[in-house]
Formats: sequence, structure tokens, C-alpha cells
Amino acid sequence: MNEQTFADMAGELMRSALDSWRAGNRRFAVFHAGLGCEHALKALLSHHNPLLVADRKMDQSLRFRALGLGDKDGIKPLTEARTISMEEAFKDVVVFMQGRMPVTKQQFDLVSQSRNGLTHLAWHNDKVTKQALTTGIAVAEAVRTELNIPPSAFWGDYETVFSDLSKVAAMPTSSTTVPDLEAASEALAAQEAHHARLAAATAAVVAHDTAQFGCRTRSGSEQETVEETAARTALWTALQTTGIRAQRNAVALLEVHSVLPLDPRPDETHGSSPVMNLRAHDAVTIKTLISASVYKAFADACEQHESLRKALPSILSRTGHTVSHPNQCEDFLYWVECQACEKLANLHGRITLDPCPCDPSNWEAGSDECIDHPGNTIGTDHAELYHCPTCSLTLTHADELEEVGIPLTLERDE
Repeated sequence: MNEQTFADMAGELMRSALDSWRAGNRRFAVFHAGLGCEHALKALLSHHNPLLVADRKMDQSLRFRALGLGDKDGIKPLTEARTISMEEAFKDVVVFMQGRMPVTKQQFDLVSQSRNGLTHLAWHNDKVTKQALTTGIAVAEAVRTELNIPPSAFWGDYETVFSDLSKVAAMPTSSTTVPDLEAASEALAAQEAHHARLAAATAAVVAHDTAQFGCRTRSGSEQETVEETAARTALWTALQTTGIRAQRNAVALLEVHSVLPLDPRPDETHGSSPVMNLRAHDAVTIKTLISASVYKAFADACEQHESLRKALPSILSRTGHTVSHPNQCEDFLYWVECQACEKLANLHGRITLDPCPCDPSNWEAGSDECIDHPGNTIGTDHAELYHCPTCSLTLTHADELEEVGIPLTLERDE
């Protein structure tokens, strides 16, 4: 994380945003522009002092690393460093630019809200696409000028037209695979949503037939129980089958376009490269888009069938539950809010126990156990697999986990 890396990523992302715009893929144009703005803002802050991008409230690892202490005991690996949000970065950059930022905080909010909506909910208001992209371009260009980056290096083929989206759209379509990927992902999301609606309809038929067969010799209350059980079972099976199928197709699509598989990291001390970072962004976005489309289509379809409508709340509750997965790791670690459906996703991985490093002379008098670490050991969670049992969104690579804010290692709270 430094000025040059942030600047290079900003230029690459802004060019990708314009690639998407000229190919007619509005959603990805806004998404990549939002990411490009964030990297541009952090490039300017890093130019003044790398410490300015460090999370001021929750994380100190980046601060120590910026001071040359990254190799000292107790300093978290770079992969776990946390930086400030793009909103905070914008506020700080405005101060440094002293009136040279052409965009107000209120205008910039549209960019950050669009980026966050796509990142976390796979949702975007199409009515503000052009305005959000135009604002993002203005921010990126202001930062480029401030850092004296040559226009050709930052905007590439768009050097003379980047500020005029009508001219960008009129350019011949880029030969890169990115627009093809975006169009294919939109088509796949629509296709899987259709399958989800069909699955819901089939579940309604199965639930009805099962209930009719099981209720022939039952009393009134028993019949109601059988009907509810049949509906829940049919509903859960249909949702799981549809979600898993959609995720497999999403992975296959990403592999065809060389986004996946992501390269393995040599070890836990190595962070994501700029190229892998961008590919992880795209992988998570497309997986989330498809899972969210399937979940919404399925839930909407269930509303048309009384038995499923009654059973739906019970399987969509936010109460955490675990579901086995083919790639499931050794241990269940904890639950996190799902990126696609906002229910609770499972985080799996490994748990390691290491000796407590605390000085025994500081322990309470007469005690042979550390006050802060019961059993004189420190338990650490090593996250390796994210899987949502509701919508089946699945993330299996360290870069993907970091993209959704999952720390790769986390000390257990005993």
C-alpha cells in the first residue's frame, strides 16, 4: 500500500469504468468508478503521509508498517491492515486540496452510495448512473492533476474524451473480455432468477402433494403440522438446489473469463497484488449479483403460493445455522452478515492454539494462569471458507474474503 500502487490501481479502475460505459454495461461502469475514486483519494493521502490511510479507530498494524516496524513481533500481517473508508478519505483530501476539489461532499455521496450498494447488496439506482460516473471522473481527474500524473498514463486511450461520456460511448467497443464478462454475468443472473422462480413453483406442487398424502389419516392439528413440515422441506430443498447451481455457474463463467481461479498466496504474510485485488473485486461482485438475483426471485415467487408464503419466514430467519459444504474446512468459526441476502453466512476455517506470551510475573498473586488468556493459550481463527446457507454465496480465496471485510486471522474471544 503506497502512493504509486494506489495511483496505478485508480487509473486501471477508471479505464475499466469507461470500458464498461462504452460497451453499455452501466452497473459495472459505476462500480469500477467508485473503486477507482477510492484508490485515487488514498493515493493522494499516501502522497502526503501513508499513515493517513490507516484506520484511525480500530487498527494499528498499518501505522507500524508505515513507520518501518512491520517485521516486529505482535504486528499483524499486511493482509489484515485496515484503511479508512472512501467517505473519510474524501473529507481528508478536500482539506489537503484547499479548494481545488471540484466536487462537494453531497455530490460525492452519490458515488459512495452507488459503490457501496453494488458491493454489499448488488443493487444500484439506474437513474443516477450517469451522474455518479461523471462525478467519479471529476474526482479522479482532480486527484490526477494534484499528483502530476501524465493524462496518458492515467486515462490511456480515453485521454482526450474521458470527460465526455457521449464521446466515450461512440468509440469502437474495446476488444478486452471485461465488457463480455459483464454482459454474460447480467444474462446469467437473469437466467438463474428464472430457474429460481420455476423451483419455487415446483416446491409448491411438491409441498401440496406431500401434505395431501400425509394428511389422509391425520386429525386437524396433525394435518396442519404435516402441511407446514412439507412446505418447509420442499422450500428449503428448492432454495438450496437453486442457489448451489447458480454459484457453480457463476464460478464457471468467471473461469471462462480468466477471473478465477485466483493465484494462491505464498504465505499469510503476503497480501493481494493490484491485479489479484481487481480480479477479487470482480469475482465477489458477480457472485453476489447472481446470488442476490436468485434469492430475490425465489422469495418473490414464494409470495404467490400460500403454503410457501407461510413457510418462508421460518427458513429466512436471521438465526444462524450451519450447512455442510463440499469444501468445508475443519472448524465452524462464526457467523457474518451475508453480502447477497443479508442473512447469516457461515465462516469456516482452522483454529490454532498458541502459548500465551504474557510474563508470569504479572499474573495475579498465587495464580498459575494468565488473567487475559485462560489455559495460558491464545486461540486464533484462520478464515478459509465463506458460505451462506440461505443464498449459497460461496467465497473460497483469501482475496475474496478480504474483499468482503473478513479478517484472515482473528484472536478468539474465549
